[in-house]
Amino acid sequence: MTLHRDADLICLFPGSGDRLRLEAGSITVLLGKNGAGKTYLLESLAGLRPNDALEVSYGSEPLWRSRRGGRKQRNPEALKAYGYASQSPEEQLVARTVEAELRETLRPYSLSAVVTKARIAASLEAVGWDETWLSRSPFYLSGGEKRRLALACQLVSPGDWLLFDEPTAGLDAPGQERLTRVLTERKQAGQGILLISHDSEWALPLADRVLLLSEDGASLRECKPESLVRHPEWWKEAGMAVPAWLEAIAPLLRRGVPVSAVWNPAKFAAGWGQTGRQAEDSPSASSSVVYRMGTAEARKERSLVPRPSVSLFDPRALWLSYVLLSLAIFAQTSWWGVAAGGALVAAAIRGGRIPLRRWSGLINSFLWFTVTLSVLAGLGQGEGGGWGFQAEAFLNALHSMARTFLVFLLGLGLSLAITPLRLRRSLSSLLGFRGRIAPPVQRFLLTVTLMLRFIPIFLSEWERFSRYAIARGKETGRRSVVGSIKRLSRTILPMLLALFRLGDQAAVSLESRGIGKQKYPTLLRIRSWGTRDTVLVSAVLVISAGLWLLR
Repeated sequence: MTLHRDADLICLFPGSGDRLRLEAGSITVLLGKNGAGKTYLLESLAGLRPNDALEVSYGSEPLWRSRRGGRKQRNPEALKAYGYASQSPEEQLVARTVEAELRETLRPYSLSAVVTKARIAASLEAVGWDETWLSRSPFYLSGGEKRRLALACQLVSPGDWLLFDEPTAGLDAPGQERLTRVLTERKQAGQGILLISHDSEWALPLADRVLLLSEDGASLRECKPESLVRHPEWWKEAGMAVPAWLEAIAPLLRRGVPVSAVWNPAKFAAGWGQTGRQAEDSPSASSSVVYRMGTAEARKERSLVPRPSVSLFDPRALWLSYVLLSLAIFAQTSWWGVAAGGALVAAAIRGGRIPLRRWSGLINSFLWFTVTLSVLAGLGQGEGGGWGFQAEAFLNALHSMARTFLVFLLGLGLSLAITPLRLRRSLSSLLGFRGRIAPPVQRFLLTVTLMLRFIPIFLSEWERFSRYAIARGKETGRRSVVGSIKRLSRTILPMLLALFRLGDQAAVSLESRGIGKQKYPTLLRIRSWGTRDTVLVSAVLVISAGLWLLR
């Protein structure tokens, strides 16, 4: 069952005008060097990342639609045209039973009970399970069984396309064989498959077409697998090493063994003794098309964010300045003082080139929380005994939350400007005595360092699972109370489970590195306090004193 008759995946690159069409009922493999942007491209094709350099359509359904004011919104019909599996799809398993996981995947499609039951049975059969597995809990499955369940959740989707990011990661040989069989069956059933793989020896025999992403992500070469085997220089042009298996068979290919025999070991062994040079497999065996994309420029713009100028200062100077300015802001009792503090915070963020755009979601949430809390504080009983909205109580609560918000912004900027390692070394030098650190100080420094280290990790995990929630729940991103609750429910639980796993890994890592075993560890000397640090602290001290007088 598929959702669209015209199910081809169409990609238009506005910067060059090139147009790429991937046909349904075929398998396309995306290859490229690490860091070239394969996952970014796949997520753009799934609508998980906005990408102005790429226009995507699933059949006649555009992936993005323009709204009033020029804003774009995901098209729910296009989202339903595919199933998406990340590099670790088992991390999205949060339901209590296998059946609940499969039904959660089918929820956006509003299928009948009969069709739902049939698709669940077919997906279980595809991974070698029967209906006795439906009542099992995903939390009690082994790692391999979780991968099977994640694959079943992908296969139960009735969309026209299956998008995989490294589907063979963590799979043994039998698991790869099972995946090969399943993908071949889905291809024959008319579904299109686009997958990323670093295992070219496994992926190329499956592929009908290959997309080779250039090292800088600026171009995309489309060719047949046989063409890629015949042209090892294409691998090098993409910044990749020629696979060892391809180098091993290169002499035979030069002697005329057909490329088609490479995928069949028995046929390939028979060709070992051939001496005459044979014809190419097809007239188009060496053909390829190179598409020019604008995605590289977009990725470079994000990667070339100017380094925060405050990172040039000693972390001790930055923290001391932060404490002084925060105390001065919290001491404000008038709105004029809060306004002055806000102007100083804005100047510090702009002058320090601190990138807060990534935290926009968290900042907006804090603002909504501030307004909501202030409104609730304003609802109460007045002096006359009547209930209603009390403006004075509202303004008092808003005044208190406004000061907290300003200090919150400064803290975010500080966490972005100072790496946890620089902070730990600076505080160790500041709090150490005769080159040693006392155990209580060690515990304090470890706590502060881990907190700062986990703040960006927390944000990164939230963004990652938010994208996964869009892919699985087919959320369009439309701002509404119901939509926000749905996205929150699909994001928060898998993210919390991932954070628990990260906590376990951090504990094992700290223990393996001997943290805490040495009672008085020796300190590492860092650079000395500089003139610019003295100037910074002095300037902040003067400004803070001015705020104290203004209050």
